[in-house]
Amino acid sequence: MNLSHKDYLKIAFPFIVSTVTQPLLGAVDTAVVGQMGITELIGGVAIGTVIMNTLYWLFGFFRVSTTGQSAIALGKNDDRELASSLLRPFTLALIVGLTFILLQPLIWNGAMWVILPDAEVAMHAKTYFSIMIFGAPFVLLNYVLIGWLMGQAKAKATLFTQVFGNVLNIVLDIVFVYYFDLGVAGVAYASLIAQITTFAIGGYLVLATSKVSLLSQLSLVKMSRIDLKVIVSSNMDLLLRTICILIFFNMMARVGSQLGTDELAANAIMMQVTFLVSYMFDGVANASSVFAGKAVGRKDIRLLDDVLRLNMQWTTGFIVVLSLLTLLFKYEIVMLFTDIPNVVSIYQDMSVWLIIFPLVAGYGLTIYGIFTGTGTTRPVRNSSFITLLVFLVVQFIAVKLWGNHGLWLAFTLFYVGRFAFLYPYIGQIRVRCFK
Repeated sequence: MNLSHKDYLKIAFPFIVSTVTQPLLGAVDTAVVGQMGITELIGGVAIGTVIMNTLYWLFGFFRVSTTGQSAIALGKNDDRELASSLLRPFTLALIVGLTFILLQPLIWNGAMWVILPDAEVAMHAKTYFSIMIFGAPFVLLNYVLIGWLMGQAKAKATLFTQVFGNVLNIVLDIVFVYYFDLGVAGVAYASLIAQITTFAIGGYLVLATSKVSLLSQLSLVKMSRIDLKVIVSSNMDLLLRTICILIFFNMMARVGSQLGTDELAANAIMMQVTFLVSYMFDGVANASSVFAGKAVGRKDIRLLDDVLRLNMQWTTGFIVVLSLLTLLFKYEIVMLFTDIPNVVSIYQDMSVWLIIFPLVAGYGLTIYGIFTGTGTTRPVRNSSFITLLVFLVVQFIAVKLWGNHGLWLAFTLFYVGRFAFLYPYIGQIRVRCFK
């Protein structure tokens, strides 16, 4: 098949809209408490968000790998593989989520040992974490449900699931904080309710839209030692890649907290902006992942070439648009989060790093989707490890010389590396269409 811009847009647009709503949650949480005018509240939510995102990103491969396996199964038109690509990761995600709840004291103490926030910031972070941890099973199960829907090219179902849950979260944020004066606990309860609701909607849509009788395939949940070994092996590269990214984000939080509470708050706002931009690119990556998975399933090299071409074209367009928007509205962006003078001043001084962020991050964030969609995960692992080493070395040297600017220089080079060290492996993707 020839993949046109119209075909690509039909899948990409709903994915872009649905994925960009995810970082809106953290952004709204930060903005709601930021308007209360207390720097420690912003820092507390920032630290709490880092802890929870660390847990979720560590097992983010549940969504990524499920999308790829679902898309490949769709290309093969194999009902048994379609069911297996959902039921097995669903079972594992449930087990991991419940384990998080059981190990919450250990997780909290470990996070405090790594990040070392101020006492008042830690107090607010503990409030946020103690509530949010009970949403862990629902978040991980949502990864599987949404990943499977994405792989099946169910763009509208994916869009509805994520947008509804995230809009609910935003509304509850405002109600719980501004009307019930629940503070940090309010934004946490809002997120927990939204996570449970999203899971319920996603589960219903998976059952309603699947052409396979999933309930009749429940025997696939039973995995032999060989089955489990295959699943773990195929996800290990993505797990190691995620660990590299988690070390990166936790080092950003740790060093930022050491620079001071105002710097931590300003960096938290800047990070929310980068998350929004990143998830815009992630929507493009998801669309490319679906089509690339189909190409491998069908052994269609022409389709794969079309995906590579359109991925680069759409990424370039987003880079131009997002860079201009960040430049034109840099002052308005920070005022959406807070009007604390010191925090605003630091943000304004650092905003140049946000303007160049789309340029340095875009290509790496979208090409990654093609690698994961085709199951070409070893290069993703290798490039992530090298990129992390570059970040750690530059951060160690640059922060001593330039303070917060040095930290963001290291941050920027990390995203440069995510493309520079991954793209040379692009030929391995084409090989999979001939196996």
